[in-house]
Amino acid sequence: LTMGVFTCSVQHAALNQGQFDWCAWVPNMPCSMRQPPPSSKGQVTMDYIMESLPDIRQSCIQMAITWHLGRRQPDMISLGHDDDQYFTEDAVKEQIRKFQAELEAMEGEIESRNQGLDLKYDYLKPGNVENSITI
Repeated sequence: LTMGVFTCSVQHAALNQGQFDWCAWVPNMPCSMRQPPPSSKGQVTMDYIMESLPDIRQSCIQMAITWHLGRRQPDMISLGHDDDQYFTEDAVKEQIRKFQAELEAMEGEIESRNQGLDLKYDYLKPGNVENSITI
């Protein structure tokens, strides 16, 4: 159960949320190459690299797909914030409150670590991690 929850929430956020940040600059992760890989070392020129990269159309498609896959979904429910109509027992509600308090503490720690950084790491802030996969 724990592995299933982790895979559908935290691991998915870690892999999914940064897609656009890394894939939108097409040379960083091209979706296709228009030339075969070089057959010997030291023979690659800038012209060969530019001829190998996807054309504008393919690049735009790659950017659109990664934006859609990596964006925050409009119906997103963050980790630990279920619709609690399913949990009615007091003992269970107390455990949920404790879990939410731990998540809030983690969020604060991540925010303090990000203070002063040019490139902030927000992918695994609990408020940004979905309770489940929603694509």
